[in-house]
Amino acid sequence: MNNEALTGLITGPNLFSYIGTLALQDHNDIADCHNIATRSADLGHNRYTDSRGWFEEYARTLNFLGWSIYGDSILTRTQHIVSGSVADFLVQSAQAMRDSRQANAMIDTLDALRTDPPAMLSFDRETSEGEIFQIIPARYDAQNNLNIAVYKLELSVAIKRHRFLFWDWERRSATVVQQRAFLRLDRNELDRKRALIKNKLNEQFMRRFNLRRIAS
Repeated sequence: MNNEALTGLITGPNLFSYIGTLALQDHNDIADCHNIATRSADLGHNRYTDSRGWFEEYARTLNFLGWSIYGDSILTRTQHIVSGSVADFLVQSAQAMRDSRQANAMIDTLDALRTDPPAMLSFDRETSEGEIFQIIPARYDAQNNLNIAVYKLELSVAIKRHRFLFWDWERRSATVVQQRAFLRLDRNELDRKRALIKNKLNEQFMRRFNLRRIAS
């Protein structure tokens, strides 16, 4: 696999966006860990009726697998009005971050998703057309640690739409409630859990779709 062209990943209700090029091992580890975290959260909580409990279980599972939580509390919830598309909202939010590369990475990821019908269909189904979904930028820091930010988003609209990320919502007709968590991977701890991860993955299956940059 040519990892230089990878701009992100879809698995379950999770859309990953890579800031820079990730090593293939980290790309696979991200998919595997979040696969397990999603299933663990689903077993303990309903995504839609207990979204707060679901997210906390999701984060706890990642922490157990070697992803340490840092920064702001995962209990913080903020509400935003969406004017235009959710994709535009995601890019605008990325532009407000300190890392200027994040917006460009999000644009590349969304462009790749837009042109991948199977990935888009899976994301629509897994998220109940945006009712609950997660956007997860991933990057390396100066010490080559793998860092992610998990943004859990709940889209509230009067009528659901296919390809909800790219639908142009009328002014003030859509709102998003957001929770977030910041995590850093301890590769040594993850290595100690690899046998467990392998066993868990053998018990369950979640499709994944690699997203690749569109050639200019």
